[in-house]
Amino acid sequence: TTTTTDNPYKVLFQREVKSASNIPAVSFIDNVEEYMKGKEMEDVFKILQEGHNKYKYFESKLTNNVSILTNRAKQLDETIDIVNKLESKQDDTFSMNYELSEGVYSSAEVSKPKSVYLWLGANVMLEYSFDEAKQVLSNNKKSVDKQLRDTVQDLGFIKDQITTTDVNISRVYNYDVLQRRKAKQQPQ
Repeated sequence: TTTTTDNPYKVLFQREVKSASNIPAVSFIDNVEEYMKGKEMEDVFKILQEGHNKYKYFESKLTNNVSILTNRAKQLDETIDIVNKLESKQDDTFSMNYELSEGVYSSAEVSKPKSVYLWLGANVMLEYSFDEAKQVLSNNKKSVDKQLRDTVQDLGFIKDQITTTDVNISRVYNYDVLQRRKAKQQPQ
């Protein structure tokens, strides 16, 4: 049994983090000398760099998705709060401000609301009872929360893959430096 002290890189490929999106994992090059047999250094560097660039691209996309999903979750929470507030005032008449479009607000007098209209997207709006609206919003929130958890999990996985790839590149580069030094030291 090999312990972490015997192999300081072991922690890189024994992590329990898995990709929720089935993003392929990079293999850690445990034995560089064995790995390099029959391969050209430039080809290996090219392959490693391409893999690194792909993971960096995934990282960028996932970071953007985390931001989008976080904002969407916040909007859904705010919408649920508004529906709850409207429901609590269904026997009253009150004024409220609402966003007409981005940065443009208007006010309205609401008298004894019995339902609420929700935008579903693609210029579609439907009328719901308060209970139905809360159910739809709650289901959407659960879906967004799951997507956010999966995306954060994938982001952690990608960061591990980038680290492993960086270590592989460093180890192959160091191996190449050592081989060049050995070649220089040997009489020709």
